[in-house]
Amino acid sequence: MRNNYSINWLIPQLDRSKCSRQIEEFIIREIRSRNLHAGDPVPSSRQLAKINQVSASSVRRAYVKLTDNNWLTSNPGSGTVVSANNPTEDMQRRTSGFTEHFPAGLVLLNKKQEIYQPAYVEEPYIAVGTDFPSPAAFPENKFSEYCNHFREESRKLSQARLLNEYDARYLKDNLVNYLNRRRGFGLKNNMLDIIKARKSALDRVFKILISPGDVVINTSPHDTKLSDALLKCNANVFTINRKDPDFMDRIAQLLSHTKVRAIHIRPQCSIPESFTLDEDSCRRLVQLAKDHRMCIIEEEDDHEFWYGITAYKPLACYDHDGYVIYMAALSKATSDTQSLRIIVASAQFITELQALPAQAINERDVIKEKAFAEMILKGDMADYARQVRIQSKTYRDELNLILNHYLNKFISYVIPEHGLTYWLKFDEGFDLNVMLKKLDDNGIPVPYHPNNQKTSIKTNFMVLGFGAFDINEAEGGAKMLGMVMSGNL
Repeated sequence: MRNNYSINWLIPQLDRSKCSRQIEEFIIREIRSRNLHAGDPVPSSRQLAKINQVSASSVRRAYVKLTDNNWLTSNPGSGTVVSANNPTEDMQRRTSGFTEHFPAGLVLLNKKQEIYQPAYVEEPYIAVGTDFPSPAAFPENKFSEYCNHFREESRKLSQARLLNEYDARYLKDNLVNYLNRRRGFGLKNNMLDIIKARKSALDRVFKILISPGDVVINTSPHDTKLSDALLKCNANVFTINRKDPDFMDRIAQLLSHTKVRAIHIRPQCSIPESFTLDEDSCRRLVQLAKDHRMCIIEEEDDHEFWYGITAYKPLACYDHDGYVIYMAALSKATSDTQSLRIIVASAQFITELQALPAQAINERDVIKEKAFAEMILKGDMADYARQVRIQSKTYRDELNLILNHYLNKFISYVIPEHGLTYWLKFDEGFDLNVMLKKLDDNGIPVPYHPNNQKTSIKTNFMVLGFGAFDINEAEGGAKMLGMVMSGNL
């Protein structure tokens, strides 16, 4: 049977019990053999199912995996086509974005300047629930297979080759490929590094970026790790909260009369405040950075968790001419992937970063890092992220209904577009420390986040996580908290 396509879509010897995998292999084979080219249309899942007399759901599963691995691309209203960024195609290099030379200049480490004492804003909040997905969602069996493969492979390596593995070249190369093909970063291999632990990543970036007394804009006043890192490098900090309605105007006003070295921002996140910077503001911020030679330090830990039709476009993908330094967790999937921090910047900046004393190798697990790289290459991480994102959206919407039903008259919040937490503001007449203690006193355990910094200061802010979610527990807790606040418990 033949259709108005460049090939015959009747797949020979299709086994209905494993047809999803066979459909994937057929399409990949046709692309590799150049029977299908970038931009060629493919049948809809329903059409291909009808041609081959299999279920449309089996075809959809194949298409999802092929899309996750860049073989196909789909846009609403325009159908599915062979991706221009499929693995057989050479990537077209972006003409702007990350550059070889870092335009904002680097710190001379022996430079001496007057030290200013930075001022920080402390607004305590209480963290409840989890801001990371359930560990049970991670494909541990697949990960273990890759670990075992690389463990056996490492037995054959010489001591010199084994030590060379700590450069993490395999993981870096796969990340560059992923960021280019899936997210349009336009990187060369010398524009990315990996650092273990967020604190170390912040310290190292600031060490070669910020001199004592440099003015830095902090847009995350609740981020204690960031505040500590800025204090350590003796930056002169101006705090401008992202949630202020005149946020961008205040940045522009400060830049008009003050030389600002850098701004730290999370353009899409839910930790701790639910916040998303719109596209017009992103463009304006990038233009301000170029006009005033200000570096943008962009952190993005929620890149797997977006609930709109398309993923968020990070500042790193705008035409920033090298003024953006991008930092992110590899993934929120496990504690290991959360601690592996991706640093993307102009080549000169990465060279200086790598010239700093190396981290102790006992902090690194090369086997796991190579296994994560393989999962990225094979599409397992993309498949995991897609499934967890779908589940998380369900959790988010269920929690919204619960909050509306039991606590609506006591709180205000924005439904998060990204991440795994709600940022709740309770009426100022309440002290959450007192309210939650009453729950504990009545035998209702409060699931405080392990990193929650309990404080004696009155607070009416709560970060409520829904990464690992139990609807009955959430509903029971919200109901009882509502009763406490109404004076009925």
